Amino acid sequence: MSLLGLELSDAGILVAAAGATGLIQVDGVHRESPGFALADGNRLLVGRDAEGKAHLHPRQVNTAFWDQLNTEPLPQPCSYAQNHAEIACAHLSRIWANVEQYGEELAIAVPGFYDREQLGLILGMARELSISIKGFVPQPLASSATVRPERTLLHLDIQLHRSEITLLEQGDRLTQKESLTSVGKGLSYLYGEWGQTIADEFVRSTRFDPFHQAVSEQEVYDRLPVVLEDFQQNPSVIFEMAAGPKIHRVTLSRDSFVQKSDVVFQEIRRLVADVLAHHGRSNSPITLQLAHRITRLPGWREMLTVMPDTEIIELQPGASAFGVLNLQDELGAQPAGRGALFVTTRPWHRSRPRSATPDDAIPFIHHDRQRPTHVLYRNLAYPISSRPLTIGRETGPNQPEVLIRGEVTGVSRKHCSIQTRGEEVVLVDHSTYGTFVDGIRVADTVILQLGQIIRVGTPGEELQLIACVKTDET
Repeated sequence: MSLLGLELSDAGILVAAAGATGLIQVDGVHRESPGFALADGNRLLVGRDAEGKAHLHPRQVNTAFWDQLNTEPLPQPCSYAQNHAEIACAHLSRIWANVEQYGEELAIAVPGFYDREQLGLILGMARELSISIKGFVPQPLASSATVRPERTLLHLDIQLHRSEITLLEQGDRLTQKESLTSVGKGLSYLYGEWGQTIADEFVRSTRFDPFHQAVSEQEVYDRLPVVLEDFQQNPSVIFEMAAGPKIHRVTLSRDSFVQKSDVVFQEIRRLVADVLAHHGRSNSPITLQLAHRITRLPGWREMLTVMPDTEIIELQPGASAFGVLNLQDELGAQPAGRGALFVTTRPWHRSRPRSATPDDAIPFIHHDRQRPTHVLYRNLAYPISSRPLTIGRETGPNQPEVLIRGEVTGVSRKHCSIQTRGEEVVLVDHSTYGTFVDGIRVADTVILQLGQIIRVGTPGEELQLIACVKTDET
């Protein structure tokens, strides 16, 4: 049976497949599905759909169901769910519907603080949804790939409602030793602080209050990820909002966002000190491996490198989802009829994923064997050639183009263009506010790879780079 690796985080669930070159789309065209749920009329919205309405209906939104996974009755139950486990089941069902075509079993990388009762609830959900669970592995254990025997190895992550530090014991085998969390100091807290920072700057500079109406408040939070991406390369960002016919504009400072982050990083440094002191390693050099959710935060580098004798390892998105795929031998050791294995220790030398047979091969094409041939936008594929394919919000005469529809805030008339140059496919950015490939802002030009996501505008329209299997397909 073909195996999928799922990284379970309320900040965004990710899924990887054996043999794939990238993460699978789990929520529409998105590769991360956040732990949001919202009762909307006669339906329960989950993931991106719920996140996009969270500030329009704040009393109906729930973001705690993965963090507090249990069967305790909800204070305000609805007809769709009586407890957090039922909401989590609805979210898992949405994700499985998007990924089941790529595999038949799930191996799940879970947060380090999850206990066996919570894992049992996930098993119950899986049975209800007819999902076969191969086993569970703590995310810190699954994502570790670098041996540092002379240093103390720590794993750092941030969820919606908590920060977490995990001590990993190195030896012949790698073992999760202890996990400490700081509840309340997570991404939800930071997003609230940053959103208020934006609103305050608008009021101070323009007297326009984006939080006066729910629609404009929602827009602020929808666009926050773009601001964070911009701060990876820029000390300031221009932020525009429309109020009727008038456009309001403010300049946001990266330093102001870093200042708001300080309280979270203080807690993180305290957790590091506590776990080191508890195990008698206060003077030990440390290696700190960071989940991608940490490295998206402005100021993370200066906040963490102040710790003495600290080596930083930046993990890629979905590191633990791919990591569990490399532990198939460990997960396969469970006797039949005993349920799913919970792996808390593993060898450093990981087992290699089993080769897929022709009957169960995952239909992915490797980047080194195939370049993109088309750009996919709203179910239409546009061919890439040596002639520039223009992407933007206005059409022009006698040129191939992709017309961006729907949300065009931040989309230039001629936003970017794609064309082949020799053996490479190249994107050229022509925009005012930037073009992003897999979340990274393009600096003038970039060589494109199969499967990457291009985003234009704010909150943005997304396009995917695909390839036709037959070279003569257009």
